[in-house]
Amino acid sequence: MKKTFLLLLFILLTAQLAQAQFARFGAKAGAGFTRAYGDDGSTDVTNSLAGFHGGFIGSYEFVSRLAVQAELLYEQKGFTYDGYPINATEALVDDHRLHYITLPLMLKIQKGGLFAQGGPYLGYLLAETAKVNIIDRAEANQPEPTILADYPLSIDDFERWDYGYTVGLGIQLDSGFFMSVHNFGGFKSFSKELDQKNFGFKISVGYLLAPLLP
Repeated sequence: MKKTFLLLLFILLTAQLAQAQFARFGAKAGAGFTRAYGDDGSTDVTNSLAGFHGGFIGSYEFVSRLAVQAELLYEQKGFTYDGYPINATEALVDDHRLHYITLPLMLKIQKGGLFAQGGPYLGYLLAETAKVNIIDRAEANQPEPTILADYPLSIDDFERWDYGYTVGLGIQLDSGFFMSVHNFGGFKSFSKELDQKNFGFKISVGYLLAPLLP
């Protein structure tokens, strides 16, 4: 009798799970602010950098209110040098922008129109478009310091792979439109010479298509 009851319970649970399973696909885009943190990411001599992100989403709900969401995104990260000292007489200024393809994989918990999600991400550096200049360190606090020279940087100065965490909250409408806010942070320095990791916040808007039922 007990075995029969457990078998029936297993069949019912399996049926419920099968009914709840569906996939949805969509896209999102937005903007955010990133900066560097770590031993060489002092906020006293660096500032946040605004950037864009956008890409595609795949979400698979395998039980009610619980889903796995994967994303394939283009993201701009980096920071701004604000009188970052490199020796006794010189400092760095201006933008330090990095361009990534990132793949976040997140567990998503939903209740009503609200959701929370979090998980790891893996990123690959596509390019860098730094326009960093060297200035006289004595003029670091002046609005227009004298530029002494360009600071040479190339993609070979940076680690190609980046990985870390991402967590977020959002609201999703029945129509499929949603808005979310995320925080992310790298576990690995993007610089080969310094301890500087990616960190930031971003806001996104997007749309998920109607579910694809099995």
